[in-house]
Amino acid sequence: MVSFGSARVTGALWRDEEVIGGGTITSGTLDIKLGPEGAVDFPNFVIPGLGNEALTPNGFAQAPLLIRNNGTTPFNFRLQNTTVGGALPFTLAASTVANAEECPSTGAPMGATVLFNGNAAGAQVPVAPAARALAPGASEVWCFRLTTSDQPPQSATSTVTFSFRADQA
Repeated sequence: MVSFGSARVTGALWRDEEVIGGGTITSGTLDIKLGPEGAVDFPNFVIPGLGNEALTPNGFAQAPLLIRNNGTTPFNFRLQNTTVGGALPFTLAASTVANAEECPSTGAPMGATVLFNGNAAGAQVPVAPAARALAPGASEVWCFRLTTSDQPPQSATSTVTFSFRADQA
């Protein structure tokens, strides 16, 4: 059995002009980064360690994901959607932890704050319109755990995709 996790990020550029009489105008950048050191801006990022080729019944794969605001303006973000492609069903547990070491590949996450625990397909964390705030230069470490059922289909594979959304605060 194989499971893989990936995250998708959407970026946007915009430009606008307005003539006003006096005052101060400030602008900023909205830049969400994922992965090691919060430096990855690929639209399709594979989360290292969130795959397992030998899952047993009730087996799991667990890995951390660093989410960083690399821009100059605060933003609100959420896990917008989770899709599961394939025959293997998964339960998703998503938590925040202090650092990547608190989300080991085996065992329970340490000092975790649980954000979600339920069916992986269609998961949204937090549920819209709620979102998590992230200041410029700040980051969060999420710990993802994908668990198979007690009777998963044999020789089946699935791919799990996480899509994030970020909006200027």
